[in-house]
Amino acid sequence: MRFLIIEDQKDVRNLMEAFLSEFGTSDMAEDGVEGLATVLKSIEEENPYDAIFLDIMMPKLEGQQVLQKVRGAEESKNIVPPNNVKIIMVSALGDSENVMEAFKSQADAYLVKPVMRDKLITTMRKAGLTLPV
Repeated sequence: MRFLIIEDQKDVRNLMEAFLSEFGTSDMAEDGVEGLATVLKSIEEENPYDAIFLDIMMPKLEGQQVLQKVRGAEESKNIVPPNNVKIIMVSALGDSENVMEAFKSQADAYLVKPVMRDKLITTMRKAGLTLPV
């Protein structure tokens, strides 16, 4: 599988990459602008990611906006479920307002920090990703 981790905290990016390494390869972006550009490029090149792990609170462009722009880009290319990328929001913000906004914008799952391996795997399965046992 191919993953994109969009997260401004380097230690969190590295931890997630280590957890995901048993399932595939990960690219990383350190802010929303860089992450969005990477996703749009993958869509244009018809080489989409299997999943995106998207932080909410980031510099330049916050995660909820990135989510909406990615879903809009997919829609314009007629990429619809189940063929669209799985987007898992990852945030310290576990309040119902942020969670509901993410799901309203078509996030597939929501993971509250701190990121732990077991929680990450459970969330990936909830998002519909098929993982080995």
